[in-house]
Amino acid sequence: MRIGVVGNGNIVKRFLKDAAEADGVKAGAICVREQSRHKGEELALAYGMEVYTDYGKFLEQEDMDAVYVGLINTRHYPYARQALLAGKHVICEKPLTVTWAEAKELAGLARERGLFLWEAFKLPYSPVVPAVKKHLDRLGPVHLAQCSYCRTGKAYEEYLAGFVRPVFDPECAGGSLYDVNVYNLHFAVWLFGRPEKAEYFPANTGFNGVDTSGTAILRYHGFQVICTAAMDCGSENFCMVQGEKGWIKVEGPVSSCSRAVLNADGVTEVIGENPEKGRLKAEITEFARQFHERDYKTCYETLEHSLTVMEVLEQCGKRG
Repeated sequence: MRIGVVGNGNIVKRFLKDAAEADGVKAGAICVREQSRHKGEELALAYGMEVYTDYGKFLEQEDMDAVYVGLINTRHYPYARQALLAGKHVICEKPLTVTWAEAKELAGLARERGLFLWEAFKLPYSPVVPAVKKHLDRLGPVHLAQCSYCRTGKAYEEYLAGFVRPVFDPECAGGSLYDVNVYNLHFAVWLFGRPEKAEYFPANTGFNGVDTSGTAILRYHGFQVICTAAMDCGSENFCMVQGEKGWIKVEGPVSSCSRAVLNADGVTEVIGENPEKGRLKAEITEFARQFHERDYKTCYETLEHSLTVMEVLEQCGKRG
């Protein structure tokens, strides 16, 4: 599968590094803004790619099978849509779009044109989260689940100094809910499906109105899932699912969890481990497998999950 890459940020660099180690995948071109040409040229030199600054011409490459969209959240929809209309399969970073309507349109285009549309989120491709789902019945009736993903870093320090990156810009669909908590929402929906109700409560709001931390509460029949995320403070991250007969703890944020531990009937055991943690190789390999085997069924099933997450995300965003 020959992939064209759009963007030059940290996630693009990580994607290129891991794609280079995945079988059946080759990154052949990169598209960046004219003012970022030098960054594109550095990556092109490292990975043997051509550089484009015109997205239309970039999409005209006949030997390019798929486009990887690694841009800010508000650019996911227009760039993915243009690629699908050009007949290219699409790998789009999370969140798939900003609104459910945008995601629904992209999914419809992909189906109508017989194209793959993948949201790049690692949960189903890690050995940890599927193991949690497999062993969920051993807990008996679930009564509570908690997810915590709280971290801070250079971007927050810059934000405090007045320099606003897209991740802290509400005009770019930045903020804790869309950037960090979306991983927790993916985890909850992957295990339990669509909640009956979703609410979001910002804990802290920055000077430009962005939510720097907050909690989403997903209500299901008989239990709820509490999803806490922050970009203004850090902590030990985990997910805990609690039932009448035991519990399962996922160690680390679900975006890069290291293992899952089950305690049932007084016995504790490791049910899943992921030594690669946050690497993207597993998901890229799976995308390549689906492409080469024309496994649209698996792709579209996962796409339906992404659409449900977008419904929940949008419901959480409609607060006040």
